[in-house]
Amino acid sequence: MKTHYSAIKVTPADWEKNNKTNLNKTWEIYYKFFCPEHPLGYPIRFKGMNRCPTLKAKQDMTRFLINNEIENLSKGYNPITKVFEKTTEFVTEQTPFVEALNIAFEKLQLVPSTIKSIKDTIKLVTEASIKIGISIKSISEIRKKDIRMILDYLLGKGYSNDRYNKVKTYLGILFNYFVDLDIFEHNFLHFIKKRPHTPKIRTIFRKDDKEKFLELKHINYKLWRFLTMYYSSQTRITEFRNVKLSDIHFEKQYFIIFEKKGKRYHEVMKPINIHVSKLWKELLDEVEKGDDYLFCNDLKPGTEPCAEFSLSNKYRRWVKGKLGIKVDMYALRHTFANDIANIYGIPEAQRALGHTTQKTTEVYAVDYRENLLNKQTKLKTSM
Repeated sequence: MKTHYSAIKVTPADWEKNNKTNLNKTWEIYYKFFCPEHPLGYPIRFKGMNRCPTLKAKQDMTRFLINNEIENLSKGYNPITKVFEKTTEFVTEQTPFVEALNIAFEKLQLVPSTIKSIKDTIKLVTEASIKIGISIKSISEIRKKDIRMILDYLLGKGYSNDRYNKVKTYLGILFNYFVDLDIFEHNFLHFIKKRPHTPKIRTIFRKDDKEKFLELKHINYKLWRFLTMYYSSQTRITEFRNVKLSDIHFEKQYFIIFEKKGKRYHEVMKPINIHVSKLWKELLDEVEKGDDYLFCNDLKPGTEPCAEFSLSNKYRRWVKGKLGIKVDMYALRHTFANDIANIYGIPEAQRALGHTTQKTTEVYAVDYRENLLNKQTKLKTSM
């Protein structure tokens, strides 16, 4: 069943006549919207003209609201969900802005983490564009000032500079698609400046946390084994839990991950740390088939990789709940960066984590600057 709507009417019925008594009445526009979820029609009612000071102004505003509603409905607007639903499978120069974003999103091939981020971005942009009044503006008519208005709207709603920058980045990915379609000659989002970034202080396992963590070996060995191996794996959680037997070259002391960043997919070799190599050997002895994943939901080899929610639930129950460790599982990666930087220096930590800049590594190696200052106080010079 396709969506459609009944005739749009107004109360009072004689609103277009020069009846001065209507000025003091409460006016309302109404109609029924039909869709698969509401085959008998969903009543839609709205106002917006009642503050007009004169009868003519009230009539003009009512005509504007009716025409605007009809235009929105013709472009796929659903007055129940308050969003524009996709009406075509491709983007043209006339495609409404928000609809174009959704179509571009479906056309692009992205990794799961980027998919979620762009979904969140489209949700925020949809809200902002409706408030600003550009949600049904043709995509070819969108200009840099429109995007800037959306970003400024988000700042006005209390979103951080980091959120501002992320929305700009992910919108830029969608607009690259429009550039490929020759809707735009260039991606003007690149010319919108980022706002100052305030790095988060990364949480890590401190001495007390590490001592508590040792107890996990006795109460949940398989979880302890996984987290211990992950700590020294120099990988992200998603990459590590998807390692297969075929990715492991134990005799040469390395394994392979499939690193995914935005649109980029490539293989990366990671070392098997000799201090946990016996744990790797334990798991390899448990593998039954060559295409098994190293960790399934019970954290031993199996045909399906461990689900993220399953791993998170285990960590929440055993590490946070039983041991009382407050930091998140991802802090193990930060802890490794911090430990390596303290022992071997920032350059080695940067190489281990695969960061392109030392500045990124310094964010994770939270003790680096304090230790550097401490060393500088002991420099010996002479005059």
